[in-house]
Amino acid sequence: MKDKTPTRIDESTISSEKTKTIDPQRVAEDEFYQEVEEEQTKRLTKLKAMGGAMKKSLLVASLLASLIVIGTIYDATFTATSMLQNAPVLGAVYLLILLSLIGIITFSLIKQYIGYAKLKRIDKLQLEGLRLIKNPTNDVKAYALKVIAQYENHQDADVRENAKKAKSELDELMDAEVINRVDELLLQPLDVKAKRLIANYSTQTAVSTAISPVAFIDAILIISRSYVMIGEISKLYGYKPNFLGELKLIKNVFINLAFAGATELLTHHSGDVLGSTILSKLSVNSAQGVANGVLTARVGLGSIKSVRPILYKDKNEGFLKNLIKNIVSKIFSNKNK
Repeated sequence: MKDKTPTRIDESTISSEKTKTIDPQRVAEDEFYQEVEEEQTKRLTKLKAMGGAMKKSLLVASLLASLIVIGTIYDATFTATSMLQNAPVLGAVYLLILLSLIGIITFSLIKQYIGYAKLKRIDKLQLEGLRLIKNPTNDVKAYALKVIAQYENHQDADVRENAKKAKSELDELMDAEVINRVDELLLQPLDVKAKRLIANYSTQTAVSTAISPVAFIDAILIISRSYVMIGEISKLYGYKPNFLGELKLIKNVFINLAFAGATELLTHHSGDVLGSTILSKLSVNSAQGVANGVLTARVGLGSIKSVRPILYKDKNEGFLKNLIKNIVSKIFSNKNK
């Protein structure tokens, strides 16, 4: 008969389970980042709802504008015909003014289309660059010249100099080196300046919304600052959008934004960004401010991806880590004033 001795339980396992403790700093950080994620989700939901309302409003406004335009054209045509029959001189003057007005409107529409087409050109450059990075061919230098051409007349003298230098080096480079070298010489210095802009706007948004008790005011601050920031980043990269271009740019920015949670941005920084002492002293409003600052930063980074002719590949971990630390420090110092 087999020996049925009971299996011995490893007491060391039980002992280790009993002695497990919860790190209070880890708990404080988790709770804070959960607050940030929740507040950012609320802001994104509200902004998305506002975007939907704006789309409906634009549709109604477009229909009303169409009715007004059709009515105006009919009335103008009828008036011109009548005046030419009854008072030819006045009719001719009226017709001349009418044609001038039509010319001005047509010219404005063409300018709007050109601004829109420039952004479409950036989309094409990004796709062409991605294809050539994966499979460098003889076309890569022609592609590089198209990218450089956008910066040869840039308002910043340093950018113009970098464009000139990048162009002069093309013949010395292997096909596989061209895009990386143009990116390094021409676009990475612009990335540094763009991130400074993003850090400034994100910190301003975070601090101002941390002391605001009204969510609607927060949304207005985020939208207004983000709009100005997107415009400044666009000009930095050599793109000056008009109305239609701005609409497409904003659409591209929010596509790049992709509505990811705040935790995704903070995953790699939770242990060493903030101390438990600071976290324990920050309120719910502070979490709202941090969430809004992170949201503004994400909009800015989305702008870089939208206007950069060579695809943006930086994961921004170091930038976001320092930005979050700076935002929390600013909020904390303001509360102590």
